[in-house]
Amino acid sequence: MGQKYVDCRELSGDIHCSATLVANSDDELMEVVIKHAINVHGLANTTDFRKKISTHFKEGSPPM
Repeated sequence: MGQKYVDCRELSGDIHCSATLVANSDDELMEVVIKHAINVHGLANTTDFRKKISTHFKEGSPPM
């Protein structure tokens, strides 16, 4: 199983966040993304948010 990541720069909208979150599984990445979304962006952990964010999971290593 390879790495997965989410680049917050693609998602953060008005808040110019430069975080890239990396994990070894979808479940682990979702947990990290949810914690980041709540603590940094003040978003809610909803089913809709989880569905939306999971479509942005990418495989491999994030670009530098």
